[in-house]
Amino acid sequence: MKNFWILLILAMSIVGCSSSKMKRQAKEQAARYWQEKAYPGKSYDVQVVEAEKVEDGKFRVRGIVDGETRVGVYSPETETFSEGYYSLAHERNKRIAELEQEVKYWKEKYENLDKEMFKLKVKLKNLEK
Repeated sequence: MKNFWILLILAMSIVGCSSSKMKRQAKEQAARYWQEKAYPGKSYDVQVVEAEKVEDGKFRVRGIVDGETRVGVYSPETETFSEGYYSLAHERNKRIAELEQEVKYWKEKYENLDKEMFKLKVKLKNLEK
C-alpha cells in the first residue's frame, strides 16, 4: 500500500511538471511570435501574462504588446502559435492611421516650407530693386 501512494504522488508530480512545461513552452512561443513576426522591433514591450489549457490540448496565451492585450493559441502537437486574423487586421488599421498622421505632418511641413520660400522670394525681389 505504501508503494501505491509513492507511485501515485510520483505520477501526479510528473503530470504536473509536464503541464507546467507545456505552459512555459506556450509562453515562450507566444513571446517569440510577438517579438519576431507580428511586432518586430517591439521586443522591449512584450509581456506574456498567462497560459491556460483549453479544448483539444491547446493553450490560450494572453500577453501585452505595446500596451494592448493580445490573445493567441499555442498547439503543442505542431508547436505552432496563432494569433488569429482579428488582431492582425486591427494592427493593419492602426498602421493605416499612423500613416495618415504621418502624411498630415509632412503636408503641413511642406506648406510651411512653401510659405517660407515665398517670403524669401519676396525679400529677394525687394533687394534687387
